[in-house]
Amino acid sequence: MNRVWFDVGAHIGAYSLPPARANSLLRVYAFEPHLRVAMRLAASAVGLYNYTVIPLAVGENDGAASFHLSDCDDGCSSLLPFNPKGVKQWSEIVPASLKTVEVVTVPVIRLDSFMDLAGIQKVDYLKVDAQGSDLAVVRSAGARLRDIARITLEVQISTVPLYSGGSEKCATVEFLLQSGFRLESCVRQTFDLEENLTFCRI
Repeated sequence: MNRVWFDVGAHIGAYSLPPARANSLLRVYAFEPHLRVAMRLAASAVGLYNYTVIPLAVGENDGAASFHLSDCDDGCSSLLPFNPKGVKQWSEIVPASLKTVEVVTVPVIRLDSFMDLAGIQKVDYLKVDAQGSDLAVVRSAGARLRDIARITLEVQISTVPLYSGGSEKCATVEFLLQSGFRLESCVRQTFDLEENLTFCRI
């Protein structure tokens, strides 16, 4: 294996399963805390020996945390609670129902803890879609952030955030620029309510 990818908030593996199938030299670690979704993803990856599903959330503290299960679809569940004002604003634009139907406890691991435990020296690509917790995921790499070459993550750019305490664009850009990355691209999505930002290590 000569390349390592982390897919945090992998959901059904849309971003990482196809590259893993196309390149046997790529090792993917897919983090998905929603157990039912993680099981579905693992079933999709059966026989794909370079793809490992990790049924954990990634956060700034090793241990456990509350996970808010959404009724919208499995991709909206988050460590962060919905912001009622944000839900109201989104509901006027996005044709979906957004509410928490259950709060469960999930195990959480820091990226640097996982990298040390797994003996991973370098990560070529980190993709994060953690429903508002993206900056916290990046911060969890700690000093090991220097060993990550490229990052794509999601930020909220709506006037009112969907998730309470969700990652803001200005704070995310400032943190990564100060950490030795340059902003490579910004792609708007979800009716211009969010952006995917890609950073490359200088």
